[in-house]
Amino acid sequence: MKDFVRGLRKLVGLSALAVGALALSLPAAPLSAQESVNIQFNSGSSSTTINGAVRGYEYIDYVLGARGGQTMVVSLAVTGTNGNGTAYFNILPAGQDTGALYVGSNFSDRRAEVTLPYDGNWAIRVYLMGNDRDADKTVGYSIDVYIAPGGQSSGSSSSGSSSGLLPEEDFFIVSLSNSGGMLNVRNAPRASGALLGKLSHGTPVRNSGGCTISYGQQWCKVQASPNGVEGWVAARFLTLPGPGAPTTPPASGNAGGLVNVAGVASNDVLNVRGGPGTNYNIVGALANGDRVRQLSCEMVGNARWCEIEMQTDMRERGWVNARYLSGGGQAAVQLPSASRVERIQFSAGASGKEFVDELGPNMDVTYLLGARNGQFLSVEVMGQGLTYRIFNPDGSLLLDTLPTSTPYRGQLWQSGDHKIEVRNGTPGLKTFTTIVGIN
Repeated sequence: MKDFVRGLRKLVGLSALAVGALALSLPAAPLSAQESVNIQFNSGSSSTTINGAVRGYEYIDYVLGARGGQTMVVSLAVTGTNGNGTAYFNILPAGQDTGALYVGSNFSDRRAEVTLPYDGNWAIRVYLMGNDRDADKTVGYSIDVYIAPGGQSSGSSSSGSSSGLLPEEDFFIVSLSNSGGMLNVRNAPRASGALLGKLSHGTPVRNSGGCTISYGQQWCKVQASPNGVEGWVAARFLTLPGPGAPTTPPASGNAGGLVNVAGVASNDVLNVRGGPGTNYNIVGALANGDRVRQLSCEMVGNARWCEIEMQTDMRERGWVNARYLSGGGQAAVQLPSASRVERIQFSAGASGKEFVDELGPNMDVTYLLGARNGQFLSVEVMGQGLTYRIFNPDGSLLLDTLPTSTPYRGQLWQSGDHKIEVRNGTPGLKTFTTIVGIN
């Protein structure tokens, strides 16, 4: 790719005078790709890896055809630069400069997962920003592209929903791969919406206006606090409440008994609704520690809702999400559906990473790691009572369940996001250390 780009520059090299003359003689035209490269997957494969380089104000379109409803997952890693490495990509209809499903410069993780709205050719446009663009720097990169077969999601959503969409509940937690990053809050459900504010990693937010699909992505309208910024955020940066907040649904045998409200943010309240779902009107509010009588429960989508009776003089009734009910005075226990997904990112120049994490009872966490066919992956998880397994980008098992006392090292045969799933099957909170390396 680099030799091709250098040869192309020599072939079409023009003097500054000639360029100026052309600029004066030609009418203004819409921006078009300086290079367009068609992507072809190998027979039977649903992913590929692209290596290339881009310089200054250049940009390159990688074009592939896909069906509407399919999920496209793209991740970019900088492999070398003589500048700062500020390379990004957009996903947009091939041959166009508008209608982007994803605008990379609005996000920090250089990864996109979008649902394609219709059949056609789509371009992954790679470009530079900031000083690298203005100072004519060169950035080398590697791009992993994956198309989920059959129009199904790649399964990397952190929501636990089989559809890959975040379940609509009363509360979410901002979950960023970089704990020091910030999530943009916008005035409309799209990346081009006006910026209203930013939210930090771990911020609890209220579902203030529901979720919707816009430009191939799920967006949710949230509010950080009763008087905080309110607007639209990308749902892929939200997760369900983590350890200590979610609770197990009260046992069915507890119907008619008293249960406690638990897991609500300290500066917020739990909405009581007129029916089993966030689409019903709010008819009341409860705080942590309030006692209510559980009457009956039912599943709505991926969430369990319970009808309750408040212990007030009027004995008002309504519906709440069962995640926030704890029966018989027992401690709240995190639901498996609140499991999360984190992306592993190496420091510049590093080929591995060591980090410490925690898992609540009966919880699991999935770590995403982009790697290429032929590379060697090493994984070591150190903690008592835990197990782990590894999945290939296509969802097949690379390594079946092992205890954390057994490390893994092996060669990869697929390119894309590999998933390392660590599970705590014990009734207690576990702290563990993970070491991951790519050679």
